[in-house]
Amino acid sequence: MADQKADVSNASLEPKKTPHSLITEEHVKAALKTDKGPDARPTSWVVKDFTKKGDNYACVVTSIEVQYQLSGIEHQVTYIAKLNPCRHTESLNSFATAVFEKETGFYREIVPLLNAELQSIGQDPLKFARCFATFTGKHSEVIILEDLRPGGFQMFDRKKGMDKAHTTLVVKELGRLHAASKLMMGKLPYKLEEKYPFIKKDFTSFSENPDAGVNSIFKSYLHNAAEIAERIGGYENVVKWLRNAAPDSINMFEEQIKSNPPFEVICHGDCWNNNVLFSYSDEGVPTDVRLVDLQICRKSSPATDLNYLMYTSLNGNDRRENIDSFLNSYYNSFSRVLKDGDEDSPFTIEELKREYRNKHLFGLLMATMVVPIVVSEATEVMDLDNLKSDDVELFMKEQRERMLKQLDSNPLLRPRLLSVFDDMVEYGVI
Repeated sequence: MADQKADVSNASLEPKKTPHSLITEEHVKAALKTDKGPDARPTSWVVKDFTKKGDNYACVVTSIEVQYQLSGIEHQVTYIAKLNPCRHTESLNSFATAVFEKETGFYREIVPLLNAELQSIGQDPLKFARCFATFTGKHSEVIILEDLRPGGFQMFDRKKGMDKAHTTLVVKELGRLHAASKLMMGKLPYKLEEKYPFIKKDFTSFSENPDAGVNSIFKSYLHNAAEIAERIGGYENVVKWLRNAAPDSINMFEEQIKSNPPFEVICHGDCWNNNVLFSYSDEGVPTDVRLVDLQICRKSSPATDLNYLMYTSLNGNDRRENIDSFLNSYYNSFSRVLKDGDEDSPFTIEELKREYRNKHLFGLLMATMVVPIVVSEATEVMDLDNLKSDDVELFMKEQRERMLKQLDSNPLLRPRLLSVFDDMVEYGVI
C-alpha cells in the first residue's frame, strides 16, 4: 500500500506530475465544502492506495483520508479520487482526456437531471456514488467521490462470474437508469447530445487518429480471439468468421451503438464486473448495488448495456439458465419507473428480448476485449502504465501472446470464451 502525506501548509509546492501529485489542497477543500459545508476546514490529508492491478484501466483510483475541523471539533472523512493516469503515450493521454470529459459531464450535468426526474415521481435517487468535486485541467483531471466502503460496498470477485442474485440487482438498477433517462429526455426542449456533446463521443472520438488507434485495437482483439479458438480446435467456423470480421469491426461497433427508437436511453456504457459494487447481509447475500465508472456513458439501446454485462461478467451456464429471469427483472424495473411517471413503456417485454438478441454482436465484440481481463490474475493483466510507445500493433501483439499463455495457464479463460462463441453460433451471429 502506497501512502502519500500532505500537510496543508506545504500543499502549494509544485509536485512532480504523477497521478497522486494531481491531488491538491484546492481539491480537498472543494470536496469537503460540498460534503460537509462551507465551514469545514481541512487540517491535513493523506492519500492511501487500496486498489490492485487489474481493477482499473482508464484512470488511477485511490483514496484521500482528510482530517478537518468543524465547529471547533476535529473530524475525519475519506473520499475516493479518480485521477488521470499520467501515462507516457499520446494515444493513452487522449483516451484519458476523453473519458474524463464524459464522466465529469455525466456527474455534473446528467445525474442532477435524472435524480430530479426520479424525485418528482417519488423514486429514490439512482444508485451512484455521490460526486463532490470535479477538475478538468488537461492531463490533470480529478474526480472526487463518496467512499462507499463504510457502507459495506465492495467489488465482486470478477474471476468467479456473477450469479443470479448479483446480476439481478445490476439489471434492476440499469432499468431505473434507462427509464429515468427516457422520462428526462422526453421532457427536454432540446436534444440531449446537442446541449451536452460529450454524451455522443465514443471510441472513435478518443484518438486523433482512430484508424491507426481504435480501429487497430478492435481488429486485434478479434484476431486474438480467432487465435484462441484455433488453438482450442473444433471452432473452424468461428475462426473464419472472426478473421473475416476483424477489418470491419469498428464499423460493426458503431452500427451496434446507434440509437434506434424506441430503444433509446442513456446507457452506462461500461457495465461489467469491475464497475459495480455490492453490499451484503450478514449471511453473505447481496442486498444492494452501486454503479460506478460512467466514463463510457452514451445514448444507445438498453440492450447494449445488457449484452455487455451478460457476455463479460457471467459464466455461460448462469447466463443461459437465467436470461429470461434477468430480462424480466430488468423490464419490470424499467416499466415501473415509467408507470410512476405516467408513461407507458415504449416497448413490450417480447420486443425487448428481440432487441437483446439483435445486439448480440455488441456482446461478442465486448467479450473479446473484456473476458481475458476479467479472468486474469493480477500478474497477467496488461500493463498500460509501462507502455512507452504509441505502436498499437506492437502492444496488441504482446497482448495476443499474453492471452495465448493464459489459455494454457488459466483454466477460466477457455470456458468463458467458448460459452460466448457457442451462443453466437446458436443465435446466428456467427
